[in-house]
Amino acid sequence: MLSCPQSRCKSMWVKFRYTHFINRSVCPATMFWKFDLHTSSNVDKLLDKEDVTLRELMEEDDVLQECKAQNRRLLLFLSQDQCMQELVTFITREPPEDMEEKIRFKYPNVACELLTSDASQINDKLGGDESLLETLYGFLEQEPPLNPLLASFFSKTIGNLIAP
Repeated sequence: MLSCPQSRCKSMWVKFRYTHFINRSVCPATMFWKFDLHTSSNVDKLLDKEDVTLRELMEEDDVLQECKAQNRRLLLFLSQDQCMQELVTFITREPPEDMEEKIRFKYPNVACELLTSDASQINDKLGGDESLLETLYGFLEQEPPLNPLLASFFSKTIGNLIAP
């Protein structure tokens, strides 16, 4: 194998075999940039907007993937006081009954997944902010019966906080 002569690439050249049995040596990084295989996430595009809301981000299909991939800008946005309070409220308050059933529990589900995504910024903020913990524990003080789906979101979030 040959080293790539390009200064931006430290990878090794690899042999690609084309369908007509032509062997060519090509640097994988060169192919990546040549064919423009990198993509910008919709989450990043939304974060470029000044007035983006948490709900807009939660509507994006790749928000969980970006959070688990430790997208720095997304984590900074999510760990803001207002966003954290809204995320905790989603998993502890019954959604309005006049909402369409299909989306009624979408936000609480996505909120739970974001809160339990093992992102240290989110975990530190949730575990270190007394008002967030009071809101979270306030779920247990609601009139019975508790919503079983919200109870599962609550349990998962608490379990994530106390797990080593």
